[in-house]
Amino acid sequence: MSAVSPAAPTRRRLPRPDVAGWATGPAPGLASGVGDRLAASPRWQSVREHGERAWSRTTPARQRAAAAGAFVTPLGWVALAGLALTLWVGLDRSWTELTVVASALAVVLLAALAWVLGKTAYDVDIALDDQRVQVGAEALGRLLIRNRGTRSLLPTRIELPVARAVASFDLPALGKQEAHEEFFAVPTRRRGVIPVGPVLSVRADPLHLLRRAQRWTEQVELFVHPRTLVIDSGHAGFLKDVEGVTTQDLSSSDVSFHALRDYVPGDDRRAIHWKTTARTGRFMVRVFEETRRSHLLLLLSVRPEDYASPEDFEVAVSSVASLGLQCLREDRDLSVVTQAGRLRFPSARGLLDELSRVELRPDCAPLQTLAEEGVALVPGASVVAVVTGSATDAAALRAADRVAPMDAFTFAVRCAEGQEVARRRIGRLTVLDLSALDDLPRAVRTMR
Repeated sequence: MSAVSPAAPTRRRLPRPDVAGWATGPAPGLASGVGDRLAASPRWQSVREHGERAWSRTTPARQRAAAAGAFVTPLGWVALAGLALTLWVGLDRSWTELTVVASALAVVLLAALAWVLGKTAYDVDIALDDQRVQVGAEALGRLLIRNRGTRSLLPTRIELPVARAVASFDLPALGKQEAHEEFFAVPTRRRGVIPVGPVLSVRADPLHLLRRAQRWTEQVELFVHPRTLVIDSGHAGFLKDVEGVTTQDLSSSDVSFHALRDYVPGDDRRAIHWKTTARTGRFMVRVFEETRRSHLLLLLSVRPEDYASPEDFEVAVSSVASLGLQCLREDRDLSVVTQAGRLRFPSARGLLDELSRVELRPDCAPLQTLAEEGVALVPGASVVAVVTGSATDAAALRAADRVAPMDAFTFAVRCAEGQEVARRRIGRLTVLDLSALDDLPRAVRTMR
């Protein structure tokens, strides 16, 4: 079994910016008005349009150059440069020794080219035992490579990119219709979505002057779900209502009885209370308080300034996942909103998939703005929970609580490693301080 271990990130060259993205404002040292007039002039616009068209026409050439750069290794470029230099100097100066060196380099490069060229025909299948695992669990996968050609294939090297790391192994020579199976394991030390693949076959000459890579599969995603705990429904005090949340709106039919009143034309005759009608001598109808289905709104802050460490953020994500799963188990409505927007999920598994993608986002709006946006998206929420880190002070929590609907039950969860587990009150807001995910069920029980 081949274990896939993360590798140090490699330095990547930034792509050349598109011409359309170049700044057209005034250059340093020029007056702003002059730059604005130059940018707005028809001649400048024409020059810019011609430049964009010329740059777009170079796209095929740039793609071929990029492919050549991937085909020739750094050592191969050195050999090509040496060939050109020795050939030019040898012929220009009639230097026989350099001409011989150039001939030798040419022979070596041609041999390397013949080594990497050739037709290969593989059927490659990559499969994960489970595309969704919990953080810390080992994800196992299988790679099946079959020679679908009519002749034997020489040994080659197979590369399997996993996130920023690349796992590689040697593929032995395969006869006609022969197959080779390789197993691998992906460590999941951190929550997230890990791209696995595509599978590449790499042929390189013995001197590693040229390298030919062929792609055989598409990329698959491995979802590493956050750790969750089951919250006992009997102790989930924040979801204690069975039939819904009672409102101040009155209705002629519901489950929460309010009062009796005189009958008026148009009332449903099924709402007539016949015993009271017989006693008073006039028609009396029942009036009910409207109830609405429980709807839990979870507000997860992804603002780095709200957390003391990345570990605290992971506890916050796991808390949201645990509360959300408990809500879905009890067949209640659930919405999850972050500064990046509302999470869309059709099921409990979809919720965990979306939470696997959640990351801290710099330059996010503060907690109060998150609460305002969340309440605007879900105005009918009956329970509003704010999940954040220990760096969020009481003033920020109080400001977020003021935004919540007056008839909604609100509470906050603050996550910080090493802090004392406690339950506090800030106005009408209940604040639960957690040091680890294991403290969540006990903290929720205190809200009964």
